[in-house]
Amino acid sequence: MKPIRNILNTLAAAGLSLLAMTLSAAALDATATTWLNVRSGPGAENPVVDTLHPGEAVTVEECEPGGWCQIGHAGPDGWVNASYLEPVTDGGAPTPDCRFQLTLGPGGPTLSIVCDGGGAPGGGGGGGLPPSDPDRACFFDGPNYTGDSICREVGLYPSLPPVANDRITSVRLEGNARVRLCENANMGPYCRDLTTSEAQLGPYLDNKVSSLRVYTGSLPALKQACFFDLPGYTGDHFCMRQGRIDVLPPAANDRATSVALFGGAQATLCVETNLGGYCRTMNSNVPVLGALLNNKASSVLVE
Repeated sequence: MKPIRNILNTLAAAGLSLLAMTLSAAALDATATTWLNVRSGPGAENPVVDTLHPGEAVTVEECEPGGWCQIGHAGPDGWVNASYLEPVTDGGAPTPDCRFQLTLGPGGPTLSIVCDGGGAPGGGGGGGLPPSDPDRACFFDGPNYTGDSICREVGLYPSLPPVANDRITSVRLEGNARVRLCENANMGPYCRDLTTSEAQLGPYLDNKVSSLRVYTGSLPALKQACFFDLPGYTGDHFCMRQGRIDVLPPAANDRATSVALFGGAQATLCVETNLGGYCRTMNSNVPVLGALLNNKASSVLVE
């Protein structure tokens, strides 16, 4: 194991200014409990240098009071959120009810393992609260948050890696995170916002997500419409946001049978190009277009 390095920290809340502190414990082993970003420094604002996979073994070299630990492993070393590290006991087994804790005492800081209701593994005493969860979203390829998973913190992800592209089925939100999921790369054309965890994505996005944005607060609502070639919003479809298409491409021309609207959008379909001929404007979902438009639309306006 690598020796534990010095911690440089300023504890303003305690009124202490410490130039250097050395942990008195030996380096500790741990495993990652989920897909976990390794960052260049302690804090989510630092760049990602690597990603740990669930169960990956690491050596915890030092921790700082903000809940971040520096780790060494087979890839680039860096800092991770300690909430997602599971200590390993001397016997080599993970201890899911235990976590790392940094204690500041007269003799300096010490790094130890504390367990819920049990102090150190096998001992008495109580543990403190774990670090608060970051604002992030975790994506699973099975329903009910099962199967392979990947987690992302706040940020824009315009192109998902192959392990996640078109494979997301359920989404778990942590902290104050929300997520916008989109069916194509670069956040288009159809997207949907989730403000709570979802155990099974609907038919528009299940196994169809290619880009996403994790955020807190709110984003402007997306006005968008989807056009299907079968009744009841089934079959092949194309979606678009606010805008106008004067000539629908061959794959969509004269094929619209049902229309689904999102975000307060309204759609106008016309039988001729350039919004000509007979047109109909819709401000709610239409499961079956009437005889004048069914399989006859050649141009569209969404607003």
